Amino acid sequence: MAPMSQALRSLVRRPAFSLATVFTIAFGIAITAAAFAVVDAVLLKPLPYPAADRLVSVMEASPTARQRISLIAPARLIDWNRSTTTFDVISGSYAENVTDTSGTEPERLQGRRVMPRYFDVFGTRPVIGRTFTSDEEREDGPAAAIISEGLWTRRFGRSPGAVGQRLQIAGVGFTVVGVMPASFAAPSIDVWIPARLSAGLLQVRQARFLSGVGRMRPGVSVTQARADLDAVQAALARTYPATDAGWSSEVTPLKELRVGDERRPLALVFAAVALLFLVAAANAAGLMLVQLRRRAGELAIRSAIGASRRQVLGAVLREVAIIAIAAAVLGIAAAIALVRVAAAEFTSIPRITEAVVDMRVAGFVAVLTGATAVLFGVLPAWTATRARTAALIGNARVAGGSHRLQRTLVAAQVALGVLLAGGAGVLVRSYAALSHADTGFDSSGVLTFHVAARWDEDRTRVAQFQQALLSELGRLSQVRSTGFANFLPSTGATLRYQVVVSGLRGTNPDGSMNAGERTITPGYLAALRVPLVAGRWCDDPGVVGHTTRAEALVNRRFVDTYAAGANLVGRQLTMGQADPTVRTIVGIVGDAAEDAPDVPPSPYVYMCLPLGAWPDPEYVVRVAGNPASIASTVREMVRRLDPARPVFALRPMDAVMAETLDQPRLNAASLSAFAGAALALVAVGLYALLTLSVTERRRELGVRLALGATGAGLMRTVLVEAARLVAFGLAAGLLLLAISGRFLQAIVFGVTPHDPIALAAGIAILLLVTLAAAAVPLRRAASVDPIEALRL
Repeated sequence: MAPMSQALRSLVRRPAFSLATVFTIAFGIAITAAAFAVVDAVLLKPLPYPAADRLVSVMEASPTARQRISLIAPARLIDWNRSTTTFDVISGSYAENVTDTSGTEPERLQGRRVMPRYFDVFGTRPVIGRTFTSDEEREDGPAAAIISEGLWTRRFGRSPGAVGQRLQIAGVGFTVVGVMPASFAAPSIDVWIPARLSAGLLQVRQARFLSGVGRMRPGVSVTQARADLDAVQAALARTYPATDAGWSSEVTPLKELRVGDERRPLALVFAAVALLFLVAAANAAGLMLVQLRRRAGELAIRSAIGASRRQVLGAVLREVAIIAIAAAVLGIAAAIALVRVAAAEFTSIPRITEAVVDMRVAGFVAVLTGATAVLFGVLPAWTATRARTAALIGNARVAGGSHRLQRTLVAAQVALGVLLAGGAGVLVRSYAALSHADTGFDSSGVLTFHVAARWDEDRTRVAQFQQALLSELGRLSQVRSTGFANFLPSTGATLRYQVVVSGLRGTNPDGSMNAGERTITPGYLAALRVPLVAGRWCDDPGVVGHTTRAEALVNRRFVDTYAAGANLVGRQLTMGQADPTVRTIVGIVGDAAEDAPDVPPSPYVYMCLPLGAWPDPEYVVRVAGNPASIASTVREMVRRLDPARPVFALRPMDAVMAETLDQPRLNAASLSAFAGAALALVAVGLYALLTLSVTERRRELGVRLALGATGAGLMRTVLVEAARLVAFGLAAGLLLLAISGRFLQAIVFGVTPHDPIALAAGIAILLLVTLAAAAVPLRRAASVDPIEALRL
């Protein structure tokens, strides 16, 4: 019979061990391979563009030290393209949500307005059709649009006839000229439209609203490209000192920009997965040791009848190879499913849709499986076969060596389990602290929504719609207050300006101060219950073209930072070069977490602009009771006022706030799940070791009982053995937690990496797992029959 067939038959005769080992290893391989597939797609693989290493993000850099990265003015983009020697092309784009009315119902599309040669930067060909021509990029050129593969699929059923169809946007028919592949941009983007900026806007050097992207020439480094643009900008500063002096460039590899924020969370998840895999491998090694101890007699007999140690070891390793191959196949199949689930559930992670189990992942699994086989098979087999007749002569030294290896593996599992459990406890506590952090506003009972509008739309018409909508909302019996702002708080969306306040000298060289900005209506802050500290709320500023007064509010942090707590009510404020309108500060409000829940409040200015000044704001409505109760009413109200305007993102403000905590929640949930799995594996490993110990010590335990020992005393003996292992593992785990504290410090909020409550909870759970794992072996130890034991 062939050796591999013999190995397979041997495994079939021991189905419990075989299946337990295969599934344990397959579990570790599956989650590790899936995690690697995600990390590979997001962090390791180049972006899906030709010569992707030459693609960079290009932005302006302001002369101020804080929030120095700025968007690009179109005029400056033109100048840079004209004078650069290191770039093939630099282009730009900005987001613009549009409403398409070509279907049966108005549909809101997430779009990008793009500058000339935008698609040349990326070098990606459309799935069908073409990109924009120079005529279509002119201000008075034909109206053309390029759609995403997602929109092509859901709207046109992937028909080639989609090219030539029209999207009706703002009363203009945009001809579809091409379809970009799904890998070209984020799945949320539906359509690209030429920016087609007016000649007047192209001359305004302070109008910074473009996100720049460029393709460097072959052989050019990021440092050289940045130095080149800085030199170009220095020349522009001499030509335009009022607007360009002090400004420079910021050139960043495009891949780093797109995935930079995901590095630390993904590193955390992958590290946790790697630890869990080590626990699974150690668990499988423990199972193998138990099995080899039970087969000691068989292996010794093989040696006694002439088999060399190499032959005995080869027989065991063939079984190990079969187990490893079966586990790898199952693991890859499970990893494919896990990757699909991850792509569907974690859509906020950039490039997650590119994650696949491909040859790179298969190669990783092959290496992983080989390493696992060495750990769970080769080392135990080497230990178990190092004496040719160990079982026949009762070699206690060999058995002791085997037990020492198994105890080491169990202690290692405990240590890794403590590390995962302790880390999970810290992240759970951090998430709880973040969930209950004081944001400075009250999101409960608030409904928020968005109504489509265009920036090139007639502002008077937009103002009339906004006025009618706010008025009708205010007449609802459930509504207590209503208003809107350009961005919702804590979502990370903000604008920052250099502001000037009469009588104050700011920290910038020109005397200005850095501040975040919110454009609001008077009812907005009241709807969120942001407190008024001094002064009054803004008066009604009227509508575009009929402004009654220009007023603003500042937050308390602005006052504390720039005015040493002085009362600024009545002072004059301007937004520097961005908006020369002189505004009167009429009130000071409390500090709201405008940037993010875990970011300390920074200086903010709240500008009360006339209706219509910001066409597509975020509406907030405070409701008595459940805010979802008026959702259908809001939809009907908007449909009645203007049927062509779709309502979207209509949801309670609490849901918006919950989304801001997605990453901390994912960190805590992932590590908790991995910690739970690790502790389950620890329980299995500890159970196997204690069961084997009780089985091999039955004669000793029987003698003790015959000499007067009690069952409770025997249980205590076994429990002391388990406690000793757990103590060693616990000490090692706490040491690992101390080492990992610096990494955890960067991602926790409101707790320390060595939070005593989290650590105590982790230790308590570990002790419960230990008792659960020891329960059956303890009962077996207490129920040993002395007569039966002495007959062995």
